[in-house]
Amino acid sequence: MPVERILLENFKASRNVEVRLSALTVLTGLNGSGKSSLLQALGVLRQSYDEQGSTQGLLLDGQLVHLGQGRDVLNEGGDDDVIKIAVVEDGLEYVWRCRSIADADILPFDAIPNPLPACITVSNFQYLQADRIVPMTHYHNAPQYARKMGFLGTRGEFAIDFLARNENQPVSEIRRCPTTGYGVNEQLISIIAPTNKLIDQVAGWMQQISPGVSLNTEFLPGTDEVRLKYRYAGQARDVSSNSYRPTHVGFGITYCLPIIIACLSAQNGALLMLENPEAHLHPQGQAALGEMLARCAADGVQILVETHSDHVMNGIRLAAKRKLISCDDVAIHFFSRPVSEGQVYVQSPSLLEDGRLSNWPEGFFDQWDKSIDAIIAG
Repeated sequence: MPVERILLENFKASRNVEVRLSALTVLTGLNGSGKSSLLQALGVLRQSYDEQGSTQGLLLDGQLVHLGQGRDVLNEGGDDDVIKIAVVEDGLEYVWRCRSIADADILPFDAIPNPLPACITVSNFQYLQADRIVPMTHYHNAPQYARKMGFLGTRGEFAIDFLARNENQPVSEIRRCPTTGYGVNEQLISIIAPTNKLIDQVAGWMQQISPGVSLNTEFLPGTDEVRLKYRYAGQARDVSSNSYRPTHVGFGITYCLPIIIACLSAQNGALLMLENPEAHLHPQGQAALGEMLARCAADGVQILVETHSDHVMNGIRLAAKRKLISCDDVAIHFFSRPVSEGQVYVQSPSLLEDGRLSNWPEGFFDQWDKSIDAIIAG
């Protein structure tokens, strides 16, 4: 079952924060307001357990997150040194407690749940952080553990290997690429993405970012590397046009590739945690990613996304208005942290059926209006 709620006490910026999660949960707010702490809390719990379900304590420095030592994760305004992380699944609460040890990177648990919730044990899991792969001529093959899990790496560093090995994986109908958009039409899509295979549908969604682009991968014999190349096509020429290294096309094209691969390949019941999917993309591409996230979440995948983009937000709102996802399956949380208090607060406007929001908190994607008002005022 999907995670229904997360509760953090004395964990990083969160002195006492509880939020409701849904199929698609959007975390927004100013930098340093506590959004990433929710994702890191799940990440640190997952890395604290081995494949047999054993744990030595809260492992602060591991495969998914590097949080330092006990002093770095204890909320400085707390009344004591007890850190609590709790999740709710299928109506059941699972609680972890530990005490902060200033110079330790493993904090022994005082309380752990038994059995563990699915969010800790599910193998269909991705945590793609804001620092992702950049354009390169070659990418390393994924290690065996990543291939076994289908794990793309926290930087998406195994995404190209995954695509090369799974390019024929079918993509479900609801997640298939739109056939229209700026510079995009059905004829172009029929050239770029003629099938429901993963490699074609990745290219199809990339039309919303850079029309005409397609991609292919190949393993380099005698090495542990895989090559990624792009091509550009239009109605006047086919996909056999010149190929380009990633270093010769727009930075954002490669940077967003792990996000697209993760969303299109995720199995039913998977959990995706995504930081800033919009980075380095034009507003059109950002809005398209919002729609893709909504389609994926409506197809049995739970997504937690941290974003600073009103375009991603609007893509999700439009998806709800077009009934691509139920508005009840979207949770939106706006984080703030007033300087006067240093405490994290969360406001949660509801998404309505027409794509509008129930309320608009101060500071919630309102900078455009503020700037326009200032320009008009002279």
